[in-house]
Amino acid sequence: MGGGITIVGLGPGDPALVTREAWSILESAEEAYGRTRFHGVWRHLPAHPRLHTFDSVYEKSEDFEDVYRTIVETLIDLADRPRGVLYLVPGDPTVGEATVLQLRRRASEIGLPFRIVHGVSFLEPALALAGLDALDGLQVADAFELSTLHHPPFHPDRPVVVGQLHSRLAASDVKL
Repeated sequence: MGGGITIVGLGPGDPALVTREAWSILESAEEAYGRTRFHGVWRHLPAHPRLHTFDSVYEKSEDFEDVYRTIVETLIDLADRPRGVLYLVPGDPTVGEATVLQLRRRASEIGLPFRIVHGVSFLEPALALAGLDALDGLQVADAFELSTLHHPPFHPDRPVVVGQLHSRLAASDVKL
């Protein structure tokens, strides 16, 4: 059995919001794989680890399912090494990260150690900007799912935060 998978949340993009635990892991790492370098924290990461990204996979692939499958397969292969693999994701690994769900399942199936180092998600800054309290009826939705529905499953009198709005096209699909 290899060293396993450690997934680190980089927060919402402000370097000041990277947790101390995440920063400590990054400073001591030899190598890390980021889902993307297009994140506000990327250029502020410690100089020591060799950093790789999956941006080329996004550029070459036809759809997100193919991207996620490639990322997961690559990381599972790397996790089998004695030192394992360090995977960096925007925000918190447990909020809107499809690769993390798939990695957790696969690691469990094959008995690989699996660890999550939480980060600040996109929700906290969004709530602060909107002046909302998440426990006051907040509804959270995924833009990909919303774009496939004929009617959004929201309570009309409660606030909604929509994640995964990564482009104008995604926003247009949700609007329609």
